[in-house]
Amino acid sequence: MQPRPGRRLSQAHVARLTGVSEGWYRALEAGRRQDFSEAFLLRVARALRLSEAETLTLFLGVCGRRPPEESPRDPRHLPEGVKALLDQQVTYPAYLSDIAWNVVAVNGLMAEWFPWSVRPGANLIRWALLSPEAREQMLDWEESCARTYLAMLRVAANSNPDNAELRALVREVLDADAECRRIWARDSEVVEHRDGHVFPYHGGREIRVISHVLLPIQRTDLRFVFITPLLDGDEAAA
Repeated sequence: MQPRPGRRLSQAHVARLTGVSEGWYRALEAGRRQDFSEAFLLRVARALRLSEAETLTLFLGVCGRRPPEESPRDPRHLPEGVKALLDQQVTYPAYLSDIAWNVVAVNGLMAEWFPWSVRPGANLIRWALLSPEAREQMLDWEESCARTYLAMLRVAANSNPDNAELRALVREVLDADAECRRIWARDSEVVEHRDGHVFPYHGGREIRVISHVLLPIQRTDLRFVFITPLLDGDEAAA
């Protein structure tokens, strides 16, 4: 770690500021240890007054993961650019969801195609796996919907073991539905995002659609998803 002009601190000084021995901090700079806690790395970032990008670099270099959010973000407070992009999407259904698949915002077409998405407390996983409506709208429900969503839920729960909302969602789904319990016990498939997933949708007439998942750089805790009809070229690629 190279100090910037005007910010020069000795290893002994940084060690005192972060509450560790000089040898422990020296091991960090020398790259000799890989078991530093997130709390320690955050103290180092504060002591050295690292920027957000520098803190990210520190975490990725030392432990290969992003720094934790120091305080939970309110999903209702959307960056203007993200909200504008959603509102201006008038060709296809689109929505924003958080890490536990709570629906944060939708555009007009999403509300028209999937009215459940504007109901209070709308949650994609809960609707897709537990709602009778989903089993009617999503044709071939087990193959095109349930297996994929349960695989996504498995990845999210394992990636965020401290997230109580995700743990509760897993319990709710498995406690409520025998088919979901059967698929969960039988399959070991894992899926991080449903990006590029093709599924048949009823909506008054059968249509095959494809979902696209974007992660807004301003809010990496959100997913921006839009749904497009499957065109002939897409069908061939699939």
